[in-house]
Amino acid sequence: MIYLLLSILSSALIIVLFKLFDTYNVKTSHAIVINYWVAAGLSFALDDSGLAINQAFVQPWFINSIIMGVLFITLFNVIGISTAKIGVSVTSVANKMSLIMPVLFAIFFLGDKINAIKILGILLALLAVYFTSKNSNGKTVDSKYVAYPFIVFVGSGFIDTFFKYNDEFTLGENGLKPFLSWIFLTAGSIGLITLLVEKFRNKQGPNVRALIGGVVLGIPNYFSVFFLLKSLSISTLESSVVFPVNNMSIVALTALAGILLFKEKMSKINIIGICLCIAAIGMIAFSEEIIFLF
Repeated sequence: MIYLLLSILSSALIIVLFKLFDTYNVKTSHAIVINYWVAAGLSFALDDSGLAINQAFVQPWFINSIIMGVLFITLFNVIGISTAKIGVSVTSVANKMSLIMPVLFAIFFLGDKINAIKILGILLALLAVYFTSKNSNGKTVDSKYVAYPFIVFVGSGFIDTFFKYNDEFTLGENGLKPFLSWIFLTAGSIGLITLLVEKFRNKQGPNVRALIGGVVLGIPNYFSVFFLLKSLSISTLESSVVFPVNNMSIVALTALAGILLFKEKMSKINIIGICLCIAAIGMIAFSEEIIFLF
């Protein structure tokens, strides 16, 4: 459980940092690129698998790591914009309620147990996403940003599902760390290209604030993914339980941070959505125990 706890804390910190970037005028897109190079450097430094770089190209997970890298940097930018323009709580819920996708994958393709309580929890989760996606920060939201929480929802769900797929079928015993290394390296390389293009067009590159923000962001970003995959690979719990517990805790922590740290205002429908969110994830996570009680 310690790995799961560390992943939860790291993920919640990422969402909070995005909001701080907006507060302190840190250019999020620049910080994200730097963050991936920091995460890649950390990942390669901690890689004790003994796999040489040229050997990575023939591994069954290599192409998947490139795909994941592209998705990572794309979705991270969307999360950054959504957090700044829509709010911490809404973005966090859209991000973490995407657990529906890996849960369904685990049930239908990996043989995780299914029962009426778990099904009801999944349906309730969809309603929770709708409620919590309503404007929760007390200000008018530009219509061009309203689709961002939905993109975060779908993108995060696919990434989590793809992580579980690779954990089950491609990583093997020593593939985790090099797999992460190439994900972060791919994301960082794509980001670097965009930065160079921006520098050429606008003569504007990363400043000191973006550099500091990227370094600070890169550390929890690496560990949030690493610890989640570690918990999935060694936990005796089914992944359809690990994902809900992980996401429920992150939703609660970031919603609390939004209220206490950033004074975000929540409407009655937002509060209902948060409550439904927690109830839905609890039903999914502890469905067996609930059935036993009754």
